[in-house]
Amino acid sequence: MGPGICHALGLMMLAITEWVRADLKDATSVASHAYLKDMIELAGSLADTDWYKPVVDLYDKVSFGEPRAALWAAVFMALVVRLNRHGPEEAQRVLSWVAAAYCLLATLALLPYLAAPGAGVILLLALSGGLVNVATR
Repeated sequence: MGPGICHALGLMMLAITEWVRADLKDATSVASHAYLKDMIELAGSLADTDWYKPVVDLYDKVSFGEPRAALWAAVFMALVVRLNRHGPEEAQRVLSWVAAAYCLLATLALLPYLAAPGAGVILLLALSGGLVNVATR
């Protein structure tokens, strides 16, 4: 799995989390959002696993208490590195892999958000992958 896949996952999670955030900000009634129940159920089932809590704890630690800003920064850094074809190769490779690692960690930690778009997550992943691919060309 190369960094591009991780960058696409990070971009997808950023889009989903920002959509949920905006949707809940304008919410008149939390009960009107059917996806919240699915998110809570998914979070509950993940909490019962041995691997999920350490992933979330690591995500919180490496984002210095600002996971939203850190995800924005990682996705932005990934896209800038991909768009800058003439930059120093070694530095760009390191930045690309650092952004990819953070995007993958964020995706794992934010898995409950995947319940929000439902089956639309496949379309979002395809769009994110396409954007990452276009940025690379």
